Amino acid sequence: MMKKLLRGIAATGVLTVGLVQQTYANMPVFDASNFIQNTMTAAAAVKGEVYQDSNLVYQYQMMLNQLKQATNLNPAAMVAQFNSIKDDISGLTKYTDALKDLYGGLQSNAEYANKVQALITQSGKTPDQWFTDQNTLLQNNDKTAKQLFQQGNDVISHVGTLAKRRQEIQDQLNMSPTMEATAQLTTHMLDIISSQNSDLLSLMAAKQRSDAVKDSATVAEQQVNNNAQAALKAKQDRERAAFDAAIGSSTKLGQ
Repeated sequence: MMKKLLRGIAATGVLTVGLVQQTYANMPVFDASNFIQNTMTAAAAVKGEVYQDSNLVYQYQMMLNQLKQATNLNPAAMVAQFNSIKDDISGLTKYTDALKDLYGGLQSNAEYANKVQALITQSGKTPDQWFTDQNTLLQNNDKTAKQLFQQGNDVISHVGTLAKRRQEIQDQLNMSPTMEATAQLTTHMLDIISSQNSDLLSLMAAKQRSDAVKDSATVAEQQVNNNAQAALKAKQDRERAAFDAAIGSSTKLGQ
């Protein structure tokens, strides 16, 4: 949402205060229990994929052992099948390793949400009041608030990177219908996590993001002005060059 707003402003070069106001009006609500539950559900889905694919790797390894002990098989066909199974094992092993990393990232994600919830509870304030205070502290460059926000940003960015890596490896696999169905469930949960993580960062630094909108609009407007000035100067330079050429021609004729 925010990226679309920024692109729109940059394209038109218009400073729209209403967009900044809309940022505050449409701020999400932080439901800690739901946030944490979704994160743990996503982690469980990832763990389920790890278990399923690890079993499949084991089955492939058993097939390799049987193939090595087989006799009276066409050598070329045997080599082709052997290499195919090895490729499947390699791809699945790479995928399960990525899933294990993602599982750890999601656990850190849940721990961060728990930390935020604990801080809200300790403050004795409502979530809205606490996030408002955090915004104020961030505006004032409070060290503790900045560290808390940076920690969340690091954790969330890491989860996003791991989820992207999982998807890239998954796209290269030749999945069975069962594997694909399991992977789709995980992907759905990861989409939910991505959305709620974005909401959390928005709540943590709404004012900073609003300032980013205004700054981007100001830069875009300045760029438009600079372009207009450059065009005017180019036109003046062309006119001056034409005038100088005309004067030069007249002087030669006068000679």
